[in-house]
Amino acid sequence: MKLRVFLAALAAVTVSAAAAHAETVDPAQAIAQKFSDTDAEPQQRSFARPGADYEADMLARAQAEELARKQQEAEHIAIKPAVSESAPQFVPSSTVSAPPVAKLAALPPKPVTDLLPTRSEPAPMPTPPTRSAATVLLVLDPDSTGLGFKPDPILCIDSTCWLSNGFRAPARSLPRNQAMALSGTNDMTAESCSGKSGCVFRNVIIDPMHRIDVIEVGEGGGASSGAYTVTADKTCRVDGTSLACNNGLATQNFRIWVVPEAQAEAAGAVRLENTLAEGLPDIDVTSANDK
Repeated sequence: MKLRVFLAALAAVTVSAAAAHAETVDPAQAIAQKFSDTDAEPQQRSFARPGADYEADMLARAQAEELARKQQEAEHIAIKPAVSESAPQFVPSSTVSAPPVAKLAALPPKPVTDLLPTRSEPAPMPTPPTRSAATVLLVLDPDSTGLGFKPDPILCIDSTCWLSNGFRAPARSLPRNQAMALSGTNDMTAESCSGKSGCVFRNVIIDPMHRIDVIEVGEGGGASSGAYTVTADKTCRVDGTSLACNNGLATQNFRIWVVPEAQAEAAGAVRLENTLAEGLPDIDVTSANDK
């Protein structure tokens, strides 16, 4: 009985000692021990070398795959379209002879002026109408004599005025400011237009760019009867004992014929006087052209 009790006590002491020993083990050491046991296992394993049958089988497979690849390449080449006979054949460059080089004739050097950029010439300016000499025949309107003063007309073109000097002598020219200050033309020329209803002005310079102005001096106080643009009438011609012009100027105050001076010189003073005495009648252009 005592022996059993002793054994039981000894067993209890052993179990408690083992438990105490187990409680004192470091967890890190336990984990390290576990991995060291795991790593040790592969070292204990060993692999056997493949046999000759395995190597022969792998070689046979490799040869079969190489044969299949060559067959696929042969089939891919067979399905490509054949090259047509007309296609150019490649010839090595060493066998092709170069074509002969044509010799070019030496060209003369190009003039320097041809190399410069060309400039377009400016358009020519229109030629202004030229001034011409003419004889001016002037007839005042019959009602002008009832104005209450004696007519004494002069002609002014731009800055120059002209005073009548009869049928044979050239008209006298004066600057406009001097002519406008005249109290009359009686003392200015031998055959002035003072007190006359019709006057002639020989060898007057007609400028197509300016207007001709009929002005009453003296008692008229420099009043203007109107300014108009006129040119020498090239239709003027000798008609019997007088002249005829198709392009006369007629206003409510006066009539004017502008006869080219050469034509007036050829007609003579008598025809000029007769034409003025007729009052510069209107000309029937149709009948005049039929002559």
